[in-house]
Amino acid sequence: LNYMKDKQFEGFYKGILPDSRIERRAEKIMVDMLNFGNVVVNKFCSTHTDRAGAYRMLRNDIIDYNDLANGLYRKCKDNQHTGHLLCIEDTTEINFSHHLKRIGKDDEDIGPVTKVNNAGFFCHPVLVIDPSNQLPIGISNVEIWNRSWDKLNKYERGYHYQDIKEKESYRWISSVQETKKLLTEPSCLTIIGDRESDIYDEFVLVPDQRTHLLIRSKTNRRLWRDDETLFEKLNSSEQRAIYELEIKHNPKRAARKAKMSLKYEKLKIRHPKNRPLEGKPPYVEMWAIEVKELPESVPYKEEPILWRLLTTHTIICVGDALRCVEWYSQRWLIEELFRILKSKGLAIEESQLEAGAGLKKLAIIALQVALTSMTLKLSLSNNHKIKADRIFSKEQIHFLSIYMQELEGKTDKLKNPYEKGTLQWSAWGIARIGGWSGYISQGPPGYITIKDGFDRFLDRFNGFLLAYKYLLKKDVYKG
Repeated sequence: LNYMKDKQFEGFYKGILPDSRIERRAEKIMVDMLNFGNVVVNKFCSTHTDRAGAYRMLRNDIIDYNDLANGLYRKCKDNQHTGHLLCIEDTTEINFSHHLKRIGKDDEDIGPVTKVNNAGFFCHPVLVIDPSNQLPIGISNVEIWNRSWDKLNKYERGYHYQDIKEKESYRWISSVQETKKLLTEPSCLTIIGDRESDIYDEFVLVPDQRTHLLIRSKTNRRLWRDDETLFEKLNSSEQRAIYELEIKHNPKRAARKAKMSLKYEKLKIRHPKNRPLEGKPPYVEMWAIEVKELPESVPYKEEPILWRLLTTHTIICVGDALRCVEWYSQRWLIEELFRILKSKGLAIEESQLEAGAGLKKLAIIALQVALTSMTLKLSLSNNHKIKADRIFSKEQIHFLSIYMQELEGKTDKLKNPYEKGTLQWSAWGIARIGGWSGYISQGPPGYITIKDGFDRFLDRFNGFLLAYKYLLKKDVYKG
């Protein structure tokens, strides 16, 4: 019965960690973290034995976060296919400033982050998305690092003249190189990065016959043998199309249908003048895309939407350019992953561990748990027939099929509209348990609803297991 209960991540670390007991403990932590929706050990462990085991594993020096990350990579590799995949990379900081007195500045795994006197570390994952259904298949690489408290600033280090491999920004390149090694089956990988990844060395080192870049431009770069700069070139380019873009409300944007202008140009980006050439080509050839909101749809006191994208994909027509814009728009998924990891879900920055090494291990485990929650919610919004066993055990699917009779209403509008046994079918049931109305027309459920539904489902599933255990014993006694 414990096997049935803990099968959620069964075998996730099998053969990866140095001891089978550590593997089982790491898998148990993942199960409990998902069940309780929190990364604080005292909150996701229900017994003293579980707490002691979790602390022991997280403090064990025989493994580090890289060992645990190998479980994520294997899962991602198992989910790859021969088509096209989007590889979205980004960096977030995990801030433990409010725990600094307890952790201490002597901890080598904790250092200063973005703001002065804040402490923590940085996490840079590569989230792999299947664009055919806009669902994650896994995480192909994670880099975690922290700065030292006595690190020199950029000017003191001569940052502009440092080799790229000595810079923190090399993560944008090294993460992709590891991803390319892991994902050998896809015919095409599109690497998506925000403005921080606008790095000339990346333009040179990353692309190959099956690997393309799609980067948001940060720098108004000089062009090869052209008097105009990148931004000037796009500004003076021919407008290729006007289209509408649905904007959802957020703290920075009002909800609206934005009218967008589309431009694109093939151009040669010149090697930065103030950087040593050192064998790099004097220019790289890429396509530049500009999408800019037209004045008539920009709300009062709001800046117009403006994306300038650089890509190695060939742009022959408007459809090619809009496809790249659509792919880049999927970058919000990695930001969503970070929100679930932190304030919107698992609250990793509230962890009470007292060692940076343990916090880094916890972050790796939490990434996979956050990805599981995100995939479940996203599955309701997309057209696909992915099987529920990507997240649920066979026993959980069986229980949910029984429970679904109670969740469905008498009218057709309150029937589960998805194919039985698919991820969408199970997500619909979980959302209903969490309090969602079940009416597709009213929009998808939020993460809190999904999390509450998951918690309640697992409570009831465990009750089902106890009843099964009782009936099993009763039958044995009668026999």
